[in-house]
Amino acid sequence: MAQNKPNAFMAFVADWRACNRFGRGLSTSEAVAKCGPIWEGMSDRERGQYKSKAKDSNVLERESKTERLNCPGVHSKMQVEKNEAIDAELQMKRNIKRIVLKATNSMKLEEREFLFVSFNYFTKALNGDVYQPAELSACRFSLKGGISSNYSTMINPGHIIFGQTSDAQDHSRTTHKLPLPPNAMGEKNLGNLYSDTLKWLSASNDEEDEQYDHPVIVYTTPELMPVVKSCFRYLACEGDTDKHAEKIMVYDICYLFLTLKKTVLDLVGVPSDHMNIHVTNSFFRRDFFEFSSGIACDYHEEVDRTKYCTKSMVLRWGYMISHYICGDLAIPLQPRKHVPIEVKHSYTVTPGDSSLALDGTWTDSGYSGY
Repeated sequence: MAQNKPNAFMAFVADWRACNRFGRGLSTSEAVAKCGPIWEGMSDRERGQYKSKAKDSNVLERESKTERLNCPGVHSKMQVEKNEAIDAELQMKRNIKRIVLKATNSMKLEEREFLFVSFNYFTKALNGDVYQPAELSACRFSLKGGISSNYSTMINPGHIIFGQTSDAQDHSRTTHKLPLPPNAMGEKNLGNLYSDTLKWLSASNDEEDEQYDHPVIVYTTPELMPVVKSCFRYLACEGDTDKHAEKIMVYDICYLFLTLKKTVLDLVGVPSDHMNIHVTNSFFRRDFFEFSSGIACDYHEEVDRTKYCTKSMVLRWGYMISHYICGDLAIPLQPRKHVPIEVKHSYTVTPGDSSLALDGTWTDSGYSGY
């Protein structure tokens, strides 16, 4: 029989027994009977801290792994986790190369769609890698079609992780400026939100993915990978859909960019030896579409926080990849799809020279200073 998940009421019972000398002498069933009427008389605000504790316990339980011992019998969990992280990164890179190679061999590289995802969060739990989601955005992107569609929503988890209100206020004030729960904007039913998001993302899977039940692969920046992974787990856990928690794989968009660029350069006969992950990472850090108007949600446009809007982020990633790769394939840049609406490009495609942009010498695109 599957073990029951911790819930808010049982978190209250445990706290009551720990703080009440009389309660420590009761069995669990007796304590539950004693606490029932007390719980019924509590307000939603009073119950909030116990809901938060139960939530954190559920998410952390899913993340926990059995500790192993080294030869002297000492826990080597850190080394095990380090090795697992290295293996996961290598597997991710192999998968990205396989995806791009498959599209290239089938002559569909220009049409191959990729999913970009970003999350904003309210706060991070102190005792685990748990981020509480505040905003989600995703978009579909291909080299030929640019950004074909996007999905964006704000999220209201109902309450802040217990004891984290001050940290959440500081984080919001210095980044996305979203109001905190319980006054947060957006979707409150996180289970439905996760199901709707998974459905939207899964629409990009091809027939082979559907046939073999392959996970959905999404891309984000290296800095946001732990945030995106944790926020998806949070939504899946809240919606009681743990069995689908592994349906979404989060990959490095910078490594995708590198793989695409090197592949395209090879296709057009341009040397690609100078390209490496440090080069592609630097372009994403520059983020020269950061101040483009008209690509953020209405709220972040109004409060002047477009840089931190997740919708703006995923669109900017598509624009950056388009800017650095489409010229090599003589793909015309379309406003809203490959570039922001107000940007006008005037470059001429010359296969032998267009890739010089990656060395910082391509200056006929309407931008300067990079």
